[in-house]
Amino acid sequence: MQNIKGVVIILMVLFCSPGVMAQKPIGNEKPEVKVIGKVTKDAIMLRWGVTTPLAWKYANQYGFTIERKTIVRDGALLTTPEVKKMTTSPILPKPMMEWESFTNQDNNAAIAAQAIYGESFNVDLEQGGDDIVSIINKAEALEQRFSFALFAADQNFEVAKFSGLAFIDKDVKAGEKYLYRVYTAIPPEKIQVKFGGVYLGLDDFQPLPEPKDFVGIFNDKNVMLSWNFALLRKQYNNYIIERSDDSGKTFKALEDIPIANMGEREKNPSDRMFYVDSLPSNNKEYFYRIKGISPFGEVGPASKTISGSGTKALIYNPAITEAKLMSDNSSAMITWEFPEEGLESIAYFQLNRSNQVKNNYQVVIPNISKNTRSIQYSDLEPINYFTITAVGVNGAKRASFPQMVQPEDDIPPAVPIGLTGTIDSTGVVQLNWQMNTEADFLGYRVFRANLENEEFTQITFRTIPQSKIVDTVKIKTLNSKVYYKVQSFDKRFNPSDFSEVLVLKKPDIIPPTQPVFKSFKADKGVVALEWITSSSEDAVKTLIYRKEKGGELPWELIADVNLPENSFKDFSAKPTVKYLYTMVTMDESGLESEPVTPLTITLPDNQPKPEIDKFSALVNREEKKIDLSWRYKAEGVVEYSLYKAEEEGKPTLYKVFEVKQESFTDKNLRINSKYTYLLQAVFSSGAKSPIKKIVVEY
Repeated sequence: MQNIKGVVIILMVLFCSPGVMAQKPIGNEKPEVKVIGKVTKDAIMLRWGVTTPLAWKYANQYGFTIERKTIVRDGALLTTPEVKKMTTSPILPKPMMEWESFTNQDNNAAIAAQAIYGESFNVDLEQGGDDIVSIINKAEALEQRFSFALFAADQNFEVAKFSGLAFIDKDVKAGEKYLYRVYTAIPPEKIQVKFGGVYLGLDDFQPLPEPKDFVGIFNDKNVMLSWNFALLRKQYNNYIIERSDDSGKTFKALEDIPIANMGEREKNPSDRMFYVDSLPSNNKEYFYRIKGISPFGEVGPASKTISGSGTKALIYNPAITEAKLMSDNSSAMITWEFPEEGLESIAYFQLNRSNQVKNNYQVVIPNISKNTRSIQYSDLEPINYFTITAVGVNGAKRASFPQMVQPEDDIPPAVPIGLTGTIDSTGVVQLNWQMNTEADFLGYRVFRANLENEEFTQITFRTIPQSKIVDTVKIKTLNSKVYYKVQSFDKRFNPSDFSEVLVLKKPDIIPPTQPVFKSFKADKGVVALEWITSSSEDAVKTLIYRKEKGGELPWELIADVNLPENSFKDFSAKPTVKYLYTMVTMDESGLESEPVTPLTITLPDNQPKPEIDKFSALVNREEKKIDLSWRYKAEGVVEYSLYKAEEEGKPTLYKVFEVKQESFTDKNLRINSKYTYLLQAVFSSGAKSPIKKIVVEY
């Protein structure tokens, strides 16, 4: 193994250099088997590894076993899965002698062989007597062996097979799905390692994807290549970079071994991989493409091809010495300087202009003679940033720092018009207005006030370019309106006058206060109500409701009375019916107050009733009595009241008769007396007929 050691030592120095490879702390993780699978058109490939160095050490000694359960056949779940042992004996790393020819061909094989079969670093804490520093060194060595062995297996599927970490199952059929479980054969008393698994079938086959987002930046005899490896992290762990110098007809790999991402940071890792290639010469077009290699050794399709040429960078920069506004206020004179010793390397100058200091420069005057040092530019915009670019004979470019030129401008933009807005029930305000069309227009500032005579406050922290804005206001406040106005600005920050003030009424979510019953009167067929109106400023009317007491019918709106009216007469009430009256206040938004406590009112029946048809008396002095009789045909009578008075005395209620009784004999008499009888019919409504009177001499 001596020929292997030299390779491994060099690679260990490379891998363990600061910033090249960061190793996570090992020791707190519970050991388990991690498995991944890959489906080809006619086989299923498995790759696995353990998660701790000690488990890896024992697994190299005792090996792995594989169990397969057939779960699905012809698209249907099996009632009882079919279990098959895929390994008659544990899978172990191949013996050391079988590695020799392989290690001479592949560096990753050399790394894995050295990690597995190099000089022993056994740690046996149970026997004691070992120096603590030696124990720590041995533990670190085991971690390095473990890390390098897994890394090497990830780079080459054949290395994984030699390491006892891979298996290919060719006894598979379409329409079936399998649950693979990989166990260690380590005795439990040594260490307990949780099994791992993967669920796959031939129907899960997917072709490998193309690498994405492949770009290149060409410089002086070199190119920086970059691609997004994070998108396909699960599919590829290595890449092959290929270059063509014959217009993409033939490609050659740049390295003998695939390229892996060795510099990934644990915190805030980059999504991209980078590779710098040296170009044989400048001004020649080279083509590049990349291919991914999966953990199973499969090479994916090539990415899109990119191309470019290296160019020798210019040494000198032009520098603008003056950018002067001319008297016509619409043109500028740009003057610059350039070192004489650099003239041989440039072909010409070009003038560039932008509205921004850093971006969006456009060539406005091309092909300026390299002997020219000043040029006039017309058609200035409100703000102009200029640069001078020196263009080399090989196409390379160097630009000056920018200089600004501004024509004089004290004319403000037009006043914003068409300001409209809405407020919803949550207080969100949507404002819109017509967009200004000036060429030097910059934007708007929006102002708000809560009271008509209050000073307006700016609600935009900076000038906004759009002609709309969303604002929020509090709904539950004393002010029912909010006021807005807008001001426009040009790029010189000349302000327009303010727009007309927009007044928006806030949505009303607070109901008005209740009215209060003041008095009522029920007489002569009319119920008259009077109340104290609501104190709310936005109250507009009082709504009167009525229903029969104890009835099943709902409340009936019988009147809506506009404020400030505070009385109402109900002519539709029926006599003797018990009614409940209540009322609510409605405001401008249609919100209603709580109803007031109902009043119970009954309208008396005081309509005129007909007189009693007949009322007579028959005196019988022999039997000492007076026979009274009467007749009355009116409907609704419930009883009769008989009043009696002697001589000049006042009549008092004497008798009350049922409605069916039409006569009465009075024996409570004194001889030689004069009696007055009064008869009155009483109706069910409480009304009474006119009194019928007769006078009798006894």
